[in-house]
Amino acid sequence: MLAAHLALAALTATPASQSAALPPFVAAAASLSAEQKGIVAAEPLAPAPAPAAPLGDPATPATASATADPSASLDDIDLAAPKSFPDPLEGINRISYAISQPIDRFVIRPAAMVYKTIVPKPARDGARNAISNFGEPIVFINDIIQMRPKRAIRTLGRFLVNSVLGLGGLFDIAKREPFHIAHRNNGFGDTLGYYGIGPLIYVYVPVLGPTTLRDSAGEYGDSYFLDRNLHKLIHPNGRSPYFRTRPKLGKSGTILTVISGLDQRVENDDDLRIFREDSVDPYAALRANFLQDRAGEIAELKAHDGEAPASKGFDDPLVDPATQAAPKP
Repeated sequence: MLAAHLALAALTATPASQSAALPPFVAAAASLSAEQKGIVAAEPLAPAPAPAAPLGDPATPATASATADPSASLDDIDLAAPKSFPDPLEGINRISYAISQPIDRFVIRPAAMVYKTIVPKPARDGARNAISNFGEPIVFINDIIQMRPKRAIRTLGRFLVNSVLGLGGLFDIAKREPFHIAHRNNGFGDTLGYYGIGPLIYVYVPVLGPTTLRDSAGEYGDSYFLDRNLHKLIHPNGRSPYFRTRPKLGKSGTILTVISGLDQRVENDDDLRIFREDSVDPYAALRANFLQDRAGEIAELKAHDGEAPASKGFDDPLVDPATQAAPKP
């Protein structure tokens, strides 16, 4: 079952931000926007000289000048999780994050670079498209549970177009003219969020990466269907009823898991390198990006078709003191 859970996120994710199989923190790094990368960039803050205030001047209290001082060191910024970030396990999570880094550096990344060298890009793209297409039924099921029939029809149409015209999903024909049906993220974790269940507690699992209690529960729902779909694909002549099938994925499931993980590590190598090197606190930045990204995905699901999602998001734990205006006297 471990292999199936590793492949789970890659089967239901978008091409640009597939939620991490081997490891998921790769995809979280890739989803950083340019603005977010600027927030965590380790660029020294340029001090700006300010006129000295007379001692005892009531118009310029010490607390106000300290708050507005743009020369504050990055070391003075509080990187602890604000209340809006559910991270009561931060101490354990940071240990898990530290354990994962050498594993990625010395095991996962070298294997991914070998995969990139051996397998040409068109073949990697085809495998990625096929794996993504195989997860479309999960998106369809959750569209139905969320009572979004129009989205469900588009998801079903995308799956059929790519399965038939795209040769089993090897080619993403549905996103091109005249269809223009792009892939969307949707899983049981999204459905729980859609109906108002929050992330609960943030957890960083060694090697597997960031998740929450809500998303972990949702992954069990996703894996239930994905495992059985894979079993039917591998054993098409099996006579067991779908819901009574005990998945036996064997070597095929393991191969699918490895290909999914290595492909994502290759695609996100540059973004992950920048993310690690330029972050003031890589763990805090990853946590912020992951939770904000998940909140944005769920807000997009709740938005009506054609409308922009409304989301308050989370407070930014990496606030640049130079951007804080001094209080008026």
